[in-house]
Amino acid sequence: MQKIIKKQKDGFITFQKEGEIDFWQVVNDYIDGKIAGKNLSSGNIDRSVARIQVNGQNFIIKCEKERDKRFEKRLMRIISGPFYSRLLKRLVTAQNKGCTVTNDIYFVAEKMVGRESVETWIIAEYVEGTVLSEIDDIKPYYTEMKTIINQLHRYGLSSNDIHAGNFVITNEGLKVIDLSDYGNFAICKANDLIALQRFYNIEPNSKNFVYRFIRFRDNFRHWSRKVRGKKTRL
Repeated sequence: MQKIIKKQKDGFITFQKEGEIDFWQVVNDYIDGKIAGKNLSSGNIDRSVARIQVNGQNFIIKCEKERDKRFEKRLMRIISGPFYSRLLKRLVTAQNKGCTVTNDIYFVAEKMVGRESVETWIIAEYVEGTVLSEIDDIKPYYTEMKTIINQLHRYGLSSNDIHAGNFVITNEGLKVIDLSDYGNFAICKANDLIALQRFYNIEPNSKNFVYRFIRFRDNFRHWSRKVRGKKTRL
């Protein structure tokens, strides 16, 4: 059974899986330039992502400072607490039950102000393989995409950001990476199923109330914006 070690370090609360690597030292060495990284960021100044190598193994290192300032989003963060430490705990619970369909997370460090993390460092598994977005025709993988998302849901996790760039073909099969299931779990699961249907025509096995409500809401917003002559996402 995997365990998480919690400590206080230089104003951060750290959470690390048991193991030989001191990931807090890795973070500091990366900040000090002692560990080089290949930048994978999208250009957002409040969010950095890089691939690093430690002891011959590749990892992803992230720094998150971005915070949605909308009142309802901030209220959600205050109520639920910081996301990444909770995700690590849920991931360990899922892995202890046999979950292998998503990338691992080894370390989270959060600088807390009240109930919010104003700076978060994450070290996660770098999944070796081919990203689906690099393939011209991904239809042969539709069944496996649906299968692993359903498995993810059964383990109490969800993607909440379904797109081809978050699926990787590995030697062990398809994996979904970069989970971002902030907020209500039922809504995040519904968002996954809706995205699979909307972008890839993959129909869900069942459509519960939350799924139907979100579809109704999205369609209402779509037609409301269309009537007003504005761009829509559907």
